[in-house]
Amino acid sequence: MSHWYDTDGSPHYEIEGKTGIRNTTLRDARKHGWVPSVSTIWKDVVASPGLNRYFQEQLFQSMVESKQFWDEDESAFKRRVFALSKEHSIKSAERGTYMHNLIEQQLLTGSCGSENPNEIHMVMQTLAKMKEVCGDQDWKVEQSFAHPMGYGGKIDVHSDEWVVDFKTKEVLDEGKKPDVYDSQGVQLAAYNHGIGGGRKLLNLFVSFSSPGYIVEYQWEERERLFSMFEAALQLWKLTKRYDARWQA
Repeated sequence: MSHWYDTDGSPHYEIEGKTGIRNTTLRDARKHGWVPSVSTIWKDVVASPGLNRYFQEQLFQSMVESKQFWDEDESAFKRRVFALSKEHSIKSAERGTYMHNLIEQQLLTGSCGSENPNEIHMVMQTLAKMKEVCGDQDWKVEQSFAHPMGYGGKIDVHSDEWVVDFKTKEVLDEGKKPDVYDSQGVQLAAYNHGIGGGRKLLNLFVSFSSPGYIVEYQWEERERLFSMFEAALQLWKLTKRYDARWQA
């Protein structure tokens, strides 16, 4: 699913279609002058070895855990294994979104809204780690933006000094370090530029396998990371034949 924003930064992920609400498409964006998100741009034009390996591992695991039925031909077996793998990936993404929402509610209201002790512990440890690294900040939560260069996004949390993005990990055992990819830093660098620049870039990795275990990673080389995004943005515009820049 691609994400789009108008020039005011308002999200337009879905649109009213002939048969009801549907996902917004590039064709819709052209019509309305909406800009693509940072993640939409990157995933459309840049390969993601880490993500590809994750999907391959899920596919292999689904195949190992499944048995071909005696009356099931090979094509049907493949379709079923692919469907199981996709279902697992969707559930993992939903868990990540759910955890983001809990953290957001804790920051906005002082309560995450969960009664699950593990979830509450994960939220509080995440915020404790954020305070440990960043100090006291006036955090702005889940704010979206659009930039005249022709892109937009929605930021987990940011302040005048920091841009922070949470990454949930299904398996991250205590004492272990997560794999870190340039794409994660590029996302933060693009967000930082999109809201005026000058901020420090931080990922917080939140473990599901070891609830309460949080690993921080602060990105350096902001200029290099943003240059990577600029190159991807230009390639995206040329590939899609769509340039949504405007004059501020």
